[in-house]
Amino acid sequence: MKKLISKTLSVLSAAALTAGIVNFNTENFTASAATLLAAEFETTNDSFTGRGGAAVAWTSDKAFSDKCSLFVSERSSTWNGASRDASSILSAGKTYEISAAVYHESGEDVEMKFSLQYTDATGTACYDAIALETVPDSTWLILSNDAYTVPEGASDLSIYVETTESLTDFYLDAVTVKGAPAVIKQGDANGNMAVSIDDAVLLSEYLVGKQDEIEIGADFDKDNSIDVFDLVMLRDYIINPKGPSIEGDWDNYQENVSPQMLQVYKDSLLNIGNTKRIRDKIAKAQSGENVNIAYLGGSITGGGSSSTPAKCFANLSYQYFNETFGCGSNVSYTNAGLAGTSSVVGNMRVDKDVFSKNADIIFIEFAVNDQGGDRFQKSFESLVKKCLSQENEPAVVVVTLCMQSGSSCQDWMAKVAQNYDVPVISGKNAIMNAIKAGTLSWSDYGSGDNIHPGDGGHKLIADCIGYYYRQALRSENADDSYDIPNTSVFGSEYSTARLLTVNELKNLSTGSWNKGTNNSSYSDGFTFSKNGNNPLKFTVEGKGILLLFQSNSNASMGTANVTVNGKTTSVKSNLQYTWGGLDGDLGYYQNTSGTLEVSIAMDNPSTNFVLYGIAVIE
Repeated sequence: MKKLISKTLSVLSAAALTAGIVNFNTENFTASAATLLAAEFETTNDSFTGRGGAAVAWTSDKAFSDKCSLFVSERSSTWNGASRDASSILSAGKTYEISAAVYHESGEDVEMKFSLQYTDATGTACYDAIALETVPDSTWLILSNDAYTVPEGASDLSIYVETTESLTDFYLDAVTVKGAPAVIKQGDANGNMAVSIDDAVLLSEYLVGKQDEIEIGADFDKDNSIDVFDLVMLRDYIINPKGPSIEGDWDNYQENVSPQMLQVYKDSLLNIGNTKRIRDKIAKAQSGENVNIAYLGGSITGGGSSSTPAKCFANLSYQYFNETFGCGSNVSYTNAGLAGTSSVVGNMRVDKDVFSKNADIIFIEFAVNDQGGDRFQKSFESLVKKCLSQENEPAVVVVTLCMQSGSSCQDWMAKVAQNYDVPVISGKNAIMNAIKAGTLSWSDYGSGDNIHPGDGGHKLIADCIGYYYRQALRSENADDSYDIPNTSVFGSEYSTARLLTVNELKNLSTGSWNKGTNNSSYSDGFTFSKNGNNPLKFTVEGKGILLLFQSNSNASMGTANVTVNGKTTSVKSNLQYTWGGLDGDLGYYQNTSGTLEVSIAMDNPSTNFVLYGIAVIE
C-alpha cells in the first residue's frame, strides 16, 4: 500500500530546522490509500461518456458535492448509463475502494448498480458488479465497495453505472477510486508517480511544518526518515537527473540461432533509431516500476491470423519483454489492433485505445493497411509525432510488414521513421530476403492467404522485436538524449487531432441525422436517416476536422459533403479495399485556429453514411 508520513512539528522544531539542524527524523508512518480517480463533474464530463444510446452532460441542476453533477438521459436499455475507461486506473488482481453518488426523480425506488466491464484472458467480454443498492426517489445515495478486487487476467477495463430494471434518467457525482500503485517512486513527494520541482517544494514545506503529510517516496535516501538530506538529494536529482541503469551484459550476448536465422534478424532491423527512450523503459521495468506495452495496428496486430490470441506477435513479444526485463507482474500489455483499419483511423483512436493506458512503449503496424497519398502519409507521420509527444515520453517502434508479392508501404514509412529517428522492425525485409536466400518460404510465414502471417510468421516478427531490444541494449548503440525533430517528411498537421464527444459539439442541430451508430465501441456519433437531407450542423474551435466513418466497397455507401466556413469537401464512404469497418478522411483544414462552422449533408440522400466520430485538429 502507498504510504503517507504524518507528523506534527512544534514551533521550536520548525525553527531549529530553518536554523540549519539537518538531522530531523520522523517515525510516525501511517498508511493512506492513493486517490486514483476523483470525478466531480464541475466543469467537464471527467472522461465519462454515454454507454449504449445514453447521453451524458454535466449540469448544475443537481449536485451531491460542490455545484455540479453528470446527468444521464436517453436510456433505452438498463445497461445504458455513464461509462469511463479505467484501464489506466485499475489493474487485474488489485483491490480498490470504489464509490459513486447517484440520484433520480423517477417517483419510485430504483435498483442501481456500479459495474465493471472487462475482457478476460480468453478474449471474452465480462461484466462484474462492484456495488448494488436500492436508491429511493429524490435522495442521493452512495454506491460503494471498500474492497473490490479486479478479476485476475482482466484487461480493457471500464467502469459504469446502470440500473437493473428502470429506464429512468439519473444523476451521477463524486465517483472515486482509491487504491495503491504497485511501486513507490523514489523522490515522489506528492504521490503523482513523477518527480519534479513540485516535489521539492512540498518537501521543503513539510520540513518547516507548513505541510503535515507527505508521501513516503520523499525518503530519497531510503533510510526510513524524512529530513534535509532527502531534500538536498532530491534537488540535486532534479537539477542533474540521472538516467536509469540497464541490467545485464548485453554487449556479450550470443544469439542462439543458426547463421541463416541470425541474418534474418539482422535484415529485420531496418533502422535501430535513437535508443534513449527504449533503454529508459527497459530500465524502468527492471527497477520494478509499472510498464505498459501497446500495439496499434490492423488485423495482424490484433492476432486475427494467428491460431490463438496468445500466438500473435504482439502477445509473444510482450511475453518476451516481461520475462526478460520485468519483475513479477509489473509489465502489462495492450493490444489495440483493429482489423481493416489504417493509420488514418489509428491517429484518431490512439488517445482512447493507447494513451489512456499510459503506454510506455508503442508499436505501430500499418504497412499493409495504408496506401499512398496525403491522407495516409500525413496521418501516419502525425501518429508517430503524436505518440512521441506524450508527456510520459513513450518509446515508439514502427513495424513494417508486406504482402506475398512484397507490396508494402515500408519505403515511405521508413522515411518518416528515419526523420524522427525511431526504429523500424522490417518484417518485409526479414521474410522476403529469407525467401530469396532459401532460408524460409512464404508457407513458413503465411496463414494461407497472401497478406496475413500464420503462427510461424507471428513468431518470426516477435523474434525480430526481441533482437531489436537486445541490439538497442548494446553500449555501442546507446544514446544519451532524444529530441523530437522540428522537420517533417509529409506533414504532421493532424498530430493534434482529438475525437470529440457529441456533447462537445456546440450549437448542434442534427437535421436528418440520428444520434448513435451501429458500432458499440464508437456509438457517440451519427447515422444518416435517409429521411430528407437536412444537414448536421455544429460549431467547434480548431484548425480543422477529421471524420471517422464506416466505409465499404459498396454502392449503397454514400458521399458526405462537408462544408466548413463556406468551403465544401466531399468525403466518400464507398472505398476500394474496405469491408465495412472504420475509416477516416480530412473534412477541412486551415493553418490557424479559429471558429469552424460545420455543415454535413449527403450528396445522394438515398445512400448510407455512418459517422462514428468527429476529430478536431487543435
